[in-house]
Amino acid sequence: MAQMQNTVVFDMDRPLKGEAFKKVVADAGYSQTALAETLGISCAHERQDVDVVYRRVRADSPYNILVRLFWLGRAVSESAIHKILPGLDIEELMAVGLLSREDGAVRSCAKLAPYHDLLLASDFGPELHHQLAAEHVLGVGAASLTLACLTVRRKVETVLDLGTGAGIQAFLAVRHADRVTGTDTNPRALNFAEFNSKLNEINGIEWRQGSLYEPVAEQQFDLIVSNPPFVISPESRYIFRDASLPGDAISEQVVRGASQRLSEGGFACILFNWHHQDEHDWDMRPQRWVSDAGCDCWLICFKSADPLTYAADWLQTSVGQSSPDYGRCLDEWMDYYQKMGIGLISAGAIVMRKRSRHANWFQAHAIDRGRCTGSAGEQIERAFAAEDLLQSLDDDRQLLEHRLLFDDHHRLEHQLKVEDGKWVVQAEHLLASEGVPFAGNVDIFITNLLAGCDGKRTLRELIVEIAGRMKADPDNVVPACLTAVRKLLQCGFLGSVGKSSLLI
Repeated sequence: MAQMQNTVVFDMDRPLKGEAFKKVVADAGYSQTALAETLGISCAHERQDVDVVYRRVRADSPYNILVRLFWLGRAVSESAIHKILPGLDIEELMAVGLLSREDGAVRSCAKLAPYHDLLLASDFGPELHHQLAAEHVLGVGAASLTLACLTVRRKVETVLDLGTGAGIQAFLAVRHADRVTGTDTNPRALNFAEFNSKLNEINGIEWRQGSLYEPVAEQQFDLIVSNPPFVISPESRYIFRDASLPGDAISEQVVRGASQRLSEGGFACILFNWHHQDEHDWDMRPQRWVSDAGCDCWLICFKSADPLTYAADWLQTSVGQSSPDYGRCLDEWMDYYQKMGIGLISAGAIVMRKRSRHANWFQAHAIDRGRCTGSAGEQIERAFAAEDLLQSLDDDRQLLEHRLLFDDHHRLEHQLKVEDGKWVVQAEHLLASEGVPFAGNVDIFITNLLAGCDGKRTLRELIVEIAGRMKADPDNVVPACLTAVRKLLQCGFLGSVGKSSLLI
């Protein structure tokens, strides 16, 4: 049977010179970029071959020793550390609980991952052939990166990070907030989060243990972020994954609870999974959850899967295809889904904005180009402002008097083919280069229109100008243009900079 990982608990009463330790790590080149090259992976979704990685870092060097210690969990001789990394204070790191001794060698009790200017501790993962503990603490993964991308980064007073884990969302939030509260049901997760705040010398975060919103009672927050244990399964194996509630009940409770704890004008961003019957009703359940929330809501679906595919994805990670229990677990999960009448399971996020004194709107988009990259905060605020504008119009033709601005975090791709010995454009594809990966085909008229959206001319003026160049009747192209502009506004490609005072 695979060995259970060491359930380390850090001694927070011990001193830790975080800045000095991080300098040793940085000077050795132990960085996010260097690790990605060593691992041979391009994103957090990919699996690493630890045996290959070990062979790449077997030769002694400051960087290689740190990879073996803090990424691979291998033992390293004390003599090698003293010789090659003399600045590493072994005794201090042992006292706080990060390192342990065994037979003249030193081993790390936790994984240390560089993330930009942060250094974050978490438990070693299943790729090291450990059986995960129920209280396993995750590091920075695909879900946490997606949540970080989707978070609106405006300056605020208070932030709640519900289900903080090792603390990554709280650490990012404290940079634009006066006070941050991180909560979790797992006391080990809070211990890791507190250690990480000490290691990175970050202040301004209060850690509280408890389920859902219990630790904060009726407090109000300007921003709520949450990556809860949203997996839909019959199991209660891991705190980070399983909520011990039926179906998608945990997701519903987190979403419903957010609306009650948001300050007026505040945003919430929640990752979650939910179930539905078919490809046509995918947005209905989340919409019901927020129907009386007093919030404007934007639902984004990243992917949908049939129950068998969904179960296999999660069980391959936790149980493993080679395990004799894999088939039995698949049957148990499928029996569970059948009893609940689940047809499909979707993964996505909901962004909510408290606006209780107005009629609220709900928008839903399904994305077919994967998850987010870079920061989507400004894109989200632009889309919310655009939807407010669209909801205020009596008729889309009123858009003609608005001056629009095309956001430059997008690109246009041409698909070419050869005709009569020349390359000609067969299709033009517009896509977001940062944030939520919206994309779609556009025609030559819309591409020219977007190029002219500099905030100086009204939409009407642009249509007349482009129609003139293309020898088209402006009145004939207006309906199609308005339909396209509405969609481009809703997805954040365009923003309005105001209405012209001169009606044409």
